[in-house]
Amino acid sequence: MEGERGRVCVTGGTGYLASWLIMKLLEQGYLVNTTVRPHPEHKRDVSFLTSLPGGSERLQIFYADLSEPNGFAAAIKGCIGVFHVASPIPLDFGKGEPEEVVIERAINGTLGILRACLNSKTVKRVVYTSSAAAVVFNDSGEEMMDESYWSNKNMDWTL
Repeated sequence: MEGERGRVCVTGGTGYLASWLIMKLLEQGYLVNTTVRPHPEHKRDVSFLTSLPGGSERLQIFYADLSEPNGFAAAIKGCIGVFHVASPIPLDFGKGEPEEVVIERAINGTLGILRACLNSKTVKRVVYTSSAAAVVFNDSGEEMMDESYWSNKNMDWTL
């Protein structure tokens, strides 16, 4: 029977890592809830997710934004696990919002997700991933990086 493994939530479903994770979870027979950031004109294309094998039957998409941390409760309700992959880091980081605003959004969003997990009474495990920003801004010149690489904390983010 499909879905025997339980229901899990993957935040940030339109991201590269999250979309691969969703595909693998569907392959393993999980029911998957995912969150995507709402598009102001409701034009977000999620067909690449719904067209995954099992996506039309076992994938539910919820709109949620880390700026509104209480908005994740519906996606997490009834889940046994949560993969927090969403990140509020904009592609033009350093050119728009101040670093402190982005960091505060990430912290408050994560705390909201963790509260929703606690309140659900069903979540047994939370996996939290970092943003690529943790490693990508360094002077290594490497394309492949792991936990031994870290961004330069003294980098001028206003470039």
